[in-house]
Parts: sequence; C-alpha cells; structure tokens
Amino acid sequence: MTGTLLLSIVGIGLVDSINPSLFIAQLYLLTTVRPVPRVLSYIAGGVLAYFIGGVLILTGARAVISDGLAQASPTLLYGLQLALGLLFLGFGLWLKTDAPLGEARKPRSLTLWASFVLGIVVIGNEVTTALPYFVAIEQIAQAQMALPENLLALVIYNLVFSLPLFAFLLIFVLFRQQWAGIIERINQGVQRWMPRIMKWLAIVFGAGLALNAAVYLLTGTALLG
Repeated sequence: MTGTLLLSIVGIGLVDSINPSLFIAQLYLLTTVRPVPRVLSYIAGGVLAYFIGGVLILTGARAVISDGLAQASPTLLYGLQLALGLLFLGFGLWLKTDAPLGEARKPRSLTLWASFVLGIVVIGNEVTTALPYFVAIEQIAQAQMALPENLLALVIYNLVFSLPLFAFLLIFVLFRQQWAGIIERINQGVQRWMPRIMKWLAIVFGAGLALNAAVYLLTGTALLG
C-alpha cells in the first residue's frame, strides 16, 4: 500500500466519520443503564456492518475494475475522476446545514445484542449516502493490491471512521460526573457544527478531485499524479 493511498483513505475516512446520525444514536445509549458496554456493542455492530459491506462491494467491483483499467485510457479515468469530483462537490453544495436532525432510532430492548443491532441499522440507513466510502473503495480497487492489503486498507478506513465514536465514549468515561451538562453541550455542538463541517469537507474534497482531473484533461499532467 502506497503512502498516497494510505493518506487518501485516512482523509476520506475522517470526512465519512462526521456523521450526525451516528453520534445521536450513541448519545442516546450513553443515557441508558450500563452505557459503556452498550456503546462498545453499538460501535462494533456499525463498524462490522460497514467493513463487511466494503468487502462485498470491493470483491464484486475488483474484477470489473481491473479488466476495465487494463483497457481504459488515462483520459477516460481522469474523466471519471472529474465526474466523481463534481458529484462530491454537488453533494456538498446540496447538503443543508439548517435542516432539523431526526431522532435516533431507539432499540426496544437495552440488551447488548440490541445495541449491536442498532449499530447495524444506523449504518444500514446511511448506506445510500455513504459517498466517501464508495470513493475509498474505488481507490482501493484501482490500486490492484492483493487481498490481504485490500482488507488492511478497509480495516484502516473503518478504524478512522470509528475514532470520533470512541472519542465520545472516552469523554463520557473521563467526565461521567459532569455528563448531564456535557451531553447537552455535545448535542448542541453536533446539531450546529457537524452538518457544516461535513458540507465544507465534501466541497473541498470534491473541488480538489475535479481540479486535479481538469488540469490533466487540459494539460496532460495531473497536479497530484
């Protein structure tokens, strides 16, 4: 795995990790009895579902992409990158930052299994808008690595994706006594800043992809190679 691909995966994973729905569900679980094991089970369910989904997509897409890349010209590939960048940019411009956030799905049971399933359900609801993950999977497939390296890349992505969830849990553990006030401030921060951060990260990332591809199509030399 090249350093460029690693940095790209980490960067995209950070963009993808800023997901208000995941935080809202986690904040609910932190208000329940025995919250730490429930949150860990919730994170495990979501990350496992995301990882397996990535493996399935990558396994199915790899053969097609490998055959296509062998025959595709650089102009076509950068044309696709331009389209992808514009799609990312359009998503960022379309994303509303003042829309009310929906309530988190709450499990009917407070067992660890229910928390695990909740993580799977929340991730399942986000699949249709998981554009960053699809971008990362495409880049991993284009690298044409061996299966162990592909799996490692997906593991790294999902670890980065889950870091904010673990950070929230760590805040809870360290400041359990002050949690009532902290949870209110965190909720306000999530409501106010997460959509804005996601919007601008998508815009910047999409504009970067589009600019890199456009420069290649106009000059024959890409900015990032």
